Amino acid sequence: MVIMFHSITDNAITGPNQTSTYMFRQLMNKLHDDDFQAITTSQLADFMESNAKIPERSVILVVDDRHEDTYFNKLFREYWVNWGWSVVNAWISTDLSTAELWQEMEKLNTEGWVDFQAHGFFHNTPIEPNSSEQYILQELQKPIDIFKVNFHKTPLAVIWPGGGFTTHAVQVARQLGYRLGFTVNPRGPVMFNWVPLGDSVDQDRTTWLAEGPVNDPLMVLPRYWDTDAIIHIPQVLQAGAEAATYTAENKATELEYYDIVCAPKYGPIP
Repeated sequence: MVIMFHSITDNAITGPNQTSTYMFRQLMNKLHDDDFQAITTSQLADFMESNAKIPERSVILVVDDRHEDTYFNKLFREYWVNWGWSVVNAWISTDLSTAELWQEMEKLNTEGWVDFQAHGFFHNTPIEPNSSEQYILQELQKPIDIFKVNFHKTPLAVIWPGGGFTTHAVQVARQLGYRLGFTVNPRGPVMFNWVPLGDSVDQDRTTWLAEGPVNDPLMVLPRYWDTDAIIHIPQVLQAGAEAATYTAENKATELEYYDIVCAPKYGPIP
């Protein structure tokens, strides 16, 4: 499961991107009760690219935008301390951040449990078909340059600002070295060699951009919204169970195929 968080509040809910602290904790406890384990962006990239091993029930928690360290310490640190769960911060690399905020983020990055990834530079205008080449490069290259200076690393994922992407923007992101991209389309779950995509815009959900035409599933990965992710957990578990059953039923055939077609080149499976 990939889950997107925007605003977790103790106050009254005033917008569609908000969830309450109570519902947030209900979601986290439900994930834990159902034996999920949180993974990092790097773990997900290795899994999606080459089937590297990750926990059978994995979740990646992605917090969008800029928040002070108190946000992470209050809401997420306890899950790192108690369960070893890291959290991804989709960080806007804007010039508007104060020196104090940067220092807070650099400290969290050094501690290692907040996994910072790119979320644009200007951010407030999603990339669209008519976006200029200059703007696309700004939103993708600037975070790389700024991350190197402040976090001493290169981001491997772009969390598309506002969920906006185009085929060309995905191609540019690939050229710059990004390995993953995340939309705001609430689909899922994702599995190795299986990413749910839409080939055309859903007329009932016009804000869900069509990912299929991009022809690069790893750069348009869907994310469940924190506001209703908890109700999708049973669907995710069912999808995983069905995939496991299918794998077991076809294992002998797959191994025979490997021995005939692949083993001469790659050798026997360890």
